[in-house]
This record gives sequence, structure tokens and C-alpha cells, in this order.
Amino acid sequence: MSSHKYCKPNNAGFSLIEIMVGMVMGLISMVIVMKVFATFEGQKRTTTSGSDAQTNGGIGLYTIERDIRMAGYGFADAIGCTVKTAQPTLINSTSLVSSFVLAPVTITQGAGGLPDTISVMASNKQNWSVPIRNITDHALNPGLFHVSATIGMAQNDLLIAYETNNTGALVKTCTLVQVSNANPVVDPPGVVNNPGSWNAPAIFPSSDYTTNALLINVGSLMVHYYSLDANSNLITREYDSTSNSGLDVVNDPTQILSSDVVNLQAQYGFDTRSNATIQAACPPNSASGQCSIVDTWRDDTLIDADGNGVIGDAGDIARIYAVRFAVVARSGLKEKPLTTGVCNTTTVGPTWAGGTISVSKNPDGSANADWRCYRYKTFETVVPLRNAIWKQR
Repeated sequence: MSSHKYCKPNNAGFSLIEIMVGMVMGLISMVIVMKVFATFEGQKRTTTSGSDAQTNGGIGLYTIERDIRMAGYGFADAIGCTVKTAQPTLINSTSLVSSFVLAPVTITQGAGGLPDTISVMASNKQNWSVPIRNITDHALNPGLFHVSATIGMAQNDLLIAYETNNTGALVKTCTLVQVSNANPVVDPPGVVNNPGSWNAPAIFPSSDYTTNALLINVGSLMVHYYSLDANSNLITREYDSTSNSGLDVVNDPTQILSSDVVNLQAQYGFDTRSNATIQAACPPNSASGQCSIVDTWRDDTLIDADGNGVIGDAGDIARIYAVRFAVVARSGLKEKPLTTGVCNTTTVGPTWAGGTISVSKNPDGSANADWRCYRYKTFETVVPLRNAIWKQR
């Protein structure tokens, strides 16, 4: 009798074929799981980068919009005037000049669809900005303005002297002077502008200022520049005359507001109607000319908005009642190209009310061969220049 023992069928284990079939099924399941994981991970990265673009664009839009709403604060009827200064200035200029235009907003257009630059100017005076009447003809020497009051004036405040006719039109260049001493005791009160870094007789108009002249106390001038750097950052330069005697905003250090911003476009909004007037409110069914409206949009080019035959004068600048601008933010994720090696995530440039915005170039003008591999979000708004509108009131 044989002593060899046979294994029972239930103890025989898996055959080689069964093991191989199981491994193949496991590998297939793993491939499917990894494929699903990769798909959802890609969607997550796209969503996250899209959220970053929303944040960057929103911050940029809000910051510029808030600043533009304050543009022209404290300038009163002097908006658009050419201001002479004893301090060389780089305001809205690439070289030192002896004057600047008192424009609430200045747009410098980028060539060939490149990003624009927005300059916002306002008074930094916190407690007083109402014009003060000059009550005697001004004499260059000893450099004393006799005014109706000196309320709110302080040592080293900057004043802008200007003169208008009976219709409110500017008739002389404006002058930027600094308070050396505001004396309310003398009769009449006087504001002394002794010769100094901000004061010089040569900057006053040849016929000087009469009793029709006014002075506005800007305290100090504030200028903000918004532009893009070569690394697609939305940057700002901030200038305050209390900390810089040379009005140098071009060479001041920059501050990054938002990253991955690839374009910035802006336009002026003019009211070109010959019968345009400003009222406290637009009544229902109001006739033409009863309310201030914007009927013409332009890039950086000023137009003859007031119809006097001169392009870009103070009357035209005073008719800029709104600014519209667009910020284009880009997602931080570069999407994968097709099997052909070509990206089709974005096929045409984003659009806004002013037309199509080019994203095929970097902000510095160099070519961006991968622009189709990114997603873009456009943020745009229209900002009323309330100080220009209230000035007409």
C-alpha cells in the first residue's frame, strides 16, 4: 500500500494563470485610478490657479478704482491748468521740466497694445481745500498774498494760485508756491511766500495775479503711478511732496500690488456736448444738456471736448468725467499642449469695452510664445471722476 499523500483540491492554492490574470486586473485598475487622479488633480490645479487670477485681478482693479475716485481732490476750478514750479519736476514727463498739468488722471498708452500707465494726482490736504480769494493785486516782492482768510493754512503747505474770468475759464498759468508764514493778524490777512526751494519770482505770470485770483491749499501733492513691470507684476510708484523735494516719481521705488497681471488698458471718458451743464441730479425724462454724461471714449489722446478749437487745453481736461480701464490677470498654471505640441487653452485675446486686448507679448514688449497655454480673466470698470463733476457744480 502506497504511503504518498495527495493534497485536497481546496488546499491547492492559485494556479499561475490565475495569479497572472489577477495581476493584470490589478494593473488595469491602478492605471484607471491614476488616470482619474491625474484628471482631477489637473482640474484642481486649474481651479486653484484660476482663483489666484481672480484674486490678483480683483485686488488690482479695486486699488486703482479707489485711487481714481479721489483724483483731482482739492483742485477746484484749477483742473487742467499748467502749473509752474521752482522745483524741477518729472510728473508725467521723462525729463525734468519746470511745469506740469494739473490733471486728475493721465493715461500714457503702451505702443502696439502694450500695457498703459495710469497716473492719479490729488491734494493730500486733510482738513481744508476750499479756494481762498486774493483780495489785492499780488506783488512779486515781497512775495505776499493778501487773502480773505488763512484758515487751515500751515507752515510749508503748498498753494496753487490761479485766475479765471467771469465764465470760469483760466486766463493765466498757475503757480505752485509754499507757505513761509500764514499771518491772520495783519489787516488784511497775508500768506508769505518768501524766496526758497519752492518759491521764485520768475515762476509767476508776467502780469501777476489780480483780485480775480484764487489760491487752493493742496497741503502736499500726491501722485500715484500704476503700470506693469517686465515680470508681469502690477506695480505702483507713490509720491508725496512732503518727503521728496524734487517731485521725482519716475525714479521712486516701486511696490508690487498683484502678480500675474499681463495687461492694463485705460480710456478717458469725455462729455463733448456744447450745451452740457451739471445739475445736482438727473431728473427723469431730462432734456439734453441737463446732466453730465460721457459720450466719447478715447485712449491716451485728448480731444477738443469743449469745442474751442484747441486740443488738450484746460477746458478739454475739465470735461473728462470718467475713466474706464481693464486689468487682465493670467492663471499661474501653464496648461499642457495637445499631442501635436500646440496649446489651445486660449485661442484669441480677451476683450473689454475698448476692444480686444493683446496677450501675445510680455509687458516689456518681448514675444510670449506660450500665451495660448494660459487662461486669462479680464476685470473692467468705469470710474466717475467725482471731483471733476462736483467742480462743475
